[in-house]
Amino acid sequence: MERDITPEEALYLFEETKGMGRFIDLLKCASQVRDNLKGNVFKLWCHVPSMTTGCITTPPCRYCGVAPAAHKKDAPPGAKPEQLAAMAKMAERLGFEGVQPGGGCTGLMGSDAYEDAKIIKDATGLKVYANYGYDMSEENIIRLTEIGIDRIGAQLEFVHPEMFYKIKPGDNLDGRKKVLALLEKHNVGLDSGLMIGAGESLQDRVDGIFYLKGFKNLVRTSICGFKPMPGTPMQKQMPATSMDIATTLAIMRLALRDVDIEGTFGRDDQLQLWIAAGTNIRLIHGLFRRAGQNGHGPQPFFKAETTPMADGYEYVDLLPFYLRMIEETGMKANLKPLAQ
Repeated sequence: MERDITPEEALYLFEETKGMGRFIDLLKCASQVRDNLKGNVFKLWCHVPSMTTGCITTPPCRYCGVAPAAHKKDAPPGAKPEQLAAMAKMAERLGFEGVQPGGGCTGLMGSDAYEDAKIIKDATGLKVYANYGYDMSEENIIRLTEIGIDRIGAQLEFVHPEMFYKIKPGDNLDGRKKVLALLEKHNVGLDSGLMIGAGESLQDRVDGIFYLKGFKNLVRTSICGFKPMPGTPMQKQMPATSMDIATTLAIMRLALRDVDIEGTFGRDDQLQLWIAAGTNIRLIHGLFRRAGQNGHGPQPFFKAETTPMADGYEYVDLLPFYLRMIEETGMKANLKPLAQ
């Protein structure tokens, strides 16, 4: 494939990729495009706890399994500056090129993103990805650029208002699109992705992919396959299947050939399938957490060793599992551990 596919071709691929034969052909094409344009180096980043927690989105998004506990009034305390710095330093020692603090919309308009990023940048040489929803003012976007932010996220998930507000009734689609426009205005790396399997149409998916394609500063995108969480309004809805997620990732790769593409949050055992579909980056959740808490990594598959850290935090050694999955595909992780 020597060019980006068109919206019409993307819809055709969604409609006609039926059965294992065509599915495998699609993945072969997408992974070849990835190899040709991005090489065989797989990027690994990791999440670090922010100094602020919680989300002011009211009502919460209907799929959000952490919304009741994470809502602002019930949110657990965030990391202290020295704890955040210690976790960032350990991520750097492990060889990560960058980290992501952040989470929900806190109501602080990005001042928390600036404070988190400043501590990380002062303590390490890491790149920083700030992801705080639509809660980001132009002033704080400018402040983040001044300290060398790598990219800023505003995850759309759905681009059409009907679908967006059906799933995210307390969220702000126009606010998220405004942040994306501001990032373009100030020439900042832009990070935004889509959700599938929540009731959207195939045309909705195509429209989402090509809406994101319109941003020249888009450096990373992702597909989040819907996963029902107990206790949420959508707990009885079926999850997105592995094949559907991989098909969407592959079509996204054919449309966004030179963009970093990532798979689904919380289903990391499928990483090798996503790599086969053309992905080249993964942000690992769950490496750093409060002692005894469950993280978002693949803990259900094995009990990883933990190392105590500063004042009640711990490091969960999930990294060997990721490295094994990446190496088995023939790709090479970009980790560059510091000399001890």
